[in-house]
Amino acid sequence: MNSNFIKSKINFDYIFYSFYFLQTPVFKDKEDDRIGNIKELLSNIVHSKTFAIIFVAISVAIGLYILYNRKKAMSELEMQLIKEDTWFATRDDNRRTAIIVSIEITNRATYGLHITNCKLSGYSPRSRPEEICLDDLKGGSKLKLNLPQYTHFCRGQEFYIGPYSSEKLWFYYESRAMTMSNLLETSISLRDSRNKRKSMRINIPRHSDQLAQYQEMAKMW
Repeated sequence: MNSNFIKSKINFDYIFYSFYFLQTPVFKDKEDDRIGNIKELLSNIVHSKTFAIIFVAISVAIGLYILYNRKKAMSELEMQLIKEDTWFATRDDNRRTAIIVSIEITNRATYGLHITNCKLSGYSPRSRPEEICLDDLKGGSKLKLNLPQYTHFCRGQEFYIGPYSSEKLWFYYESRAMTMSNLLETSISLRDSRNKRKSMRINIPRHSDQLAQYQEMAKMW
């Protein structure tokens, strides 16, 4: 028992003096020298001509990018999503995703604007579809989805909006990509004849009728 006590005491003393030895000024001086070398290196980099040139070049690039975006932006145009007439659905006739986006635009300028395109994540608006239908789960007649009643706009057209006026437009997009998600998050970008643009992020929900069908199918399974 005494031998075990002596061994444990020796081990404790060894750990204690080893820890104490690491705290001596010899090791602290080496650590301070290392930190000092790092500080000196950073100081040399910051005060070098190469760093100054790179800093100025990055600042100029950021400034030019900001000015370019301001020049290309349609600040005089306001754009608001019409949520009740914005939706998407998987078409049963061609198995493609049909997307309807409706917006209200307001021109705050003293001059008119000519709208030439409205892209949705790179997709250009298509011609007005004849109809968008969903298959009936019970084998009955197809369910026809209602399209917005205001002005439809597609690629190749030009829409004029006068000064201090508001207009409602809707666009039809079609994608080969199919999704099981019930919400699409994307961006829409409106362009005019001057090649200026107005963009915003939008959320597009699945059509309520198709969502109800999917919920009914889930109950059947």
